[in-house]
Amino acid sequence: MRTLAAKANRWRQTKWFRLGGFVAGALLVFLAIVAALNQDPDAMRRSIDALGRHPWWFVLLFLAFPLLNWLSISASIWFLLSRFGRLGFAETLGLTGMAWLLNYLPMRPGMVGRIAYHKAVNGITIRHTGQTLIEGTVITAICSGVLLLGALFLRGVDAGLAWSLLVAIPMVAAAVASAALWKSNPVVARYCAAGSLRVLDMAVWAGRYALAFAIVGSTIDMPAALVLAVASQVAMLIPIAGNGLGVREWLIGALAAGLPAAMLGGAEANLSQGLTADVLNRFVEVLVAIPLGLMCLGIILRRLKRFQRSTAPT
Repeated sequence: MRTLAAKANRWRQTKWFRLGGFVAGALLVFLAIVAALNQDPDAMRRSIDALGRHPWWFVLLFLAFPLLNWLSISASIWFLLSRFGRLGFAETLGLTGMAWLLNYLPMRPGMVGRIAYHKAVNGITIRHTGQTLIEGTVITAICSGVLLLGALFLRGVDAGLAWSLLVAIPMVAAAVASAALWKSNPVVARYCAAGSLRVLDMAVWAGRYALAFAIVGSTIDMPAALVLAVASQVAMLIPIAGNGLGVREWLIGALAAGLPAAMLGGAEANLSQGLTADVLNRFVEVLVAIPLGLMCLGIILRRLKRFQRSTAPT
């Protein structure tokens, strides 16, 4: 009885911690908007006007980048996790999209639901799901380091060529290594495949920040965009609110205001611009996550019902 009471008490503490984290994250976003407007009252209006003045492909790209993040991270998760159970790729897309949206809610039900689904439907234990989360974090850290070093090495090269080389070389190298090792060492091959996709994911995040800062009137170069992309991943690891809500905005704002010009590629950005850029980034992300996440949630619920019917005793 004491053990059960202790477990229940820990659960209540975790529940209130997560609920408090959601409230704190939402409050941080609100304060980010207030701080940006306090420094520059016309910042949001100018950004919206600037977005309307950009060509159609710029706006389309800004909306499409979160979808590319969803696709690349889903594929990476599939390579890491499918070795432990019966997990389809389309199923992984649905679970990742569902979790992306639901993690914005208090208690992060997206992550909890995905872990529970893997255990019940795919036969993947909680330990193995947790293991792949750690593996994904390590792979992302390695890819981030490679991209940052590459960006510094390619500094001064034409921007289009630099981006192409920076993304293509590690992606192709990892993909070739994965294909070569698939039969002889399938685990390492899966790590390489996941790494190739995490490189793409990080490059897309960097592209999102390059576009967001262009909207607020501060052009940043490749190293700066990658620094901000890495910072966004760090923010999402901090266990306050789901998807780094609030934490990410302030971290990006602080970097924009505090990093030396050399690290930001000579960009002239301040706290207001950094906060405004990531608030816009967050707005577009949520704008994409809501319809996508609801669609994925519907698909997963239907799959879960079919699974329950197929396993029900006759």
